[in-house]
Amino acid sequence: MSDFVQSALARGPEHRTTHSDVIEWAGTLDSGNFYNATALQIARLYNDGELTYSFCDALMNDLWSAAQAGFGAGSNHVPQPFFDIYEAFDAGEYHRKPDKSDDPVAEFTNPIIAELVTRYCQY
Repeated sequence: MSDFVQSALARGPEHRTTHSDVIEWAGTLDSGNFYNATALQIARLYNDGELTYSFCDALMNDLWSAAQAGFGAGSNHVPQPFFDIYEAFDAGEYHRKPDKSDDPVAEFTNPIIAELVTRYCQY
């Protein structure tokens, strides 16, 4: 587990990752290598059952905020696969059925993350 992810995990779920945290680890808010490597590790650890959805979703949202500040809101320069992994966790946030009888994490996030891990991660 990277030092950044370990640090975020150690701080606990009540602590939000700030832009300063990203700069501490990445040196800048627009480091595509940092976002991609971190997102891939988060996806792999989640897929392996080592991290919870709520932790990963919150951390990816915080990283998205930092990326938007670094690359510019609405930018086409947000790195891949970081963006795909962010969207996969985001997909789990919203029920599609009005009665909320669906499970968006199981139906959307999990299969997308599994596919991205298969595509990008070498074990």
